[in-house]
Amino acid sequence: MIVIAIIGITLGYIGPRVMSGVFSSDLDRAVRDITAMIQVARSSAITKHTTYFVRFDIDEAKVAMYPKPENSGKEPEMDRERVLPEGVVLKGIKTPYQSGKDRGEMDLRVTTEGVVEQGVIQLEGPFGKQYTLVVKPFSGTLKVYDHYVEVTYD
Repeated sequence: MIVIAIIGITLGYIGPRVMSGVFSSDLDRAVRDITAMIQVARSSAITKHTTYFVRFDIDEAKVAMYPKPENSGKEPEMDRERVLPEGVVLKGIKTPYQSGKDRGEMDLRVTTEGVVEQGVIQLEGPFGKQYTLVVKPFSGTLKVYDHYVEVTYD
């Protein structure tokens, strides 16, 4: 009886920690995917001397990149596309230059000099765990918060 009680207490203590680690690893992978996409778009914009865009498809939980189309009315063809891990959703994106979105698509612009449009990306994983990603424009890196952070642009 004592052994069963010890096992129960141990599982009660360790179980939630293990499960939260599994779910935050999906969020961590999503952060790595987004970071990689921004960095590839940034290096492509610099080396090819053309403006690139990083597209966030909020409804489909995808991130992709594409060069600026030659014709303005033409639908862009994505160079690369990644689906975020199962259970991770894009909750919203906003920038100082575009109104925030919680559905549809939003693009972040990457200039030929490698400057990435500043923005805030909200991710949510299983059990409501949230990450806030803040894009640093000159390096294209992300400041990652492992909780919801309200960022305002004045």
